[in-house]
Amino acid sequence: MDVRSPGFGELLCEPRIMVGSGGDAWDSLRRGVHDLAEGHVLRDVCRRVERAGGKPEPMPLVSNVDVLNLSRSDESPGVVLWLSERTEERLFGRAAWAVWGLPRPSLNLFLLPVLTSLTDAVLAADSVDTVHAILSSKSLVNKRIDIDVRVESVVTPLTYRIYPDTPLREVQHLLVRRDLSTVPVVGANHEILGVITVTDILPHMLPSKETPGTRARRPVAARDVMTRAVLCVSEDELLVEAGRSMVARGVSRLPVVRYAELVGFLERETVMRAFADSILPPRRPRAG
Repeated sequence: MDVRSPGFGELLCEPRIMVGSGGDAWDSLRRGVHDLAEGHVLRDVCRRVERAGGKPEPMPLVSNVDVLNLSRSDESPGVVLWLSERTEERLFGRAAWAVWGLPRPSLNLFLLPVLTSLTDAVLAADSVDTVHAILSSKSLVNKRIDIDVRVESVVTPLTYRIYPDTPLREVQHLLVRRDLSTVPVVGANHEILGVITVTDILPHMLPSKETPGTRARRPVAARDVMTRAVLCVSEDELLVEAGRSMVARGVSRLPVVRYAELVGFLERETVMRAFADSILPPRRPRAG
């Protein structure tokens, strides 16, 4: 398996579940790790957080569930589920996923969606054994979590392309029909030759000032209006570096290439989501 893309099961730290009391996830977790063996990775991580004098800021996942990011710099990835507050309706009335060693892009783009999908099932479980069974399911433990996020993991696949001799009218129809702002121009081997934007094509879409009877202009093709100097990004480039290129050039999308062949685009919204402090939905008010 690619070391940059382990299965979710490889990130889970034993014990996978910690059950405690109290309403504060961090305080309960900190107390609970003292029962673990000396040198246990979860105990060591919590100690480092304590020595630093900080307290992990919980990120709301869904109602009654938080995510605690114990360390953004630790190279050892890990995930553990802390549970508390038994209620009549549910075995667990509160949960907190404690994570460490996962960079922000991985946390936002790959881990949190997995945890979100698990939350309802975990909170509705009727026993700790049921939770263990959920966490041990093959569909879950094999779920890919990219640790070292690269462009290839988040590229928007190419679903349209034009060629240098494509008539400009066809380009116009493509832009309008698909509500696009940019289309790539590729060669015979799908190598990128340039791009055409709405700004490039708009002057050719406007009615001509020429009077009737004036000799018609020659047909305009994609090669006549395309921008030839195009900044591209390799699919194996780190997402953070690609994001910096996007900011430096002030562009909203970058063509993604594999051995010079155009394979898709990197979108600005994807980069924003990857590095946002929180992309989580607002906490729903608790009943009662």
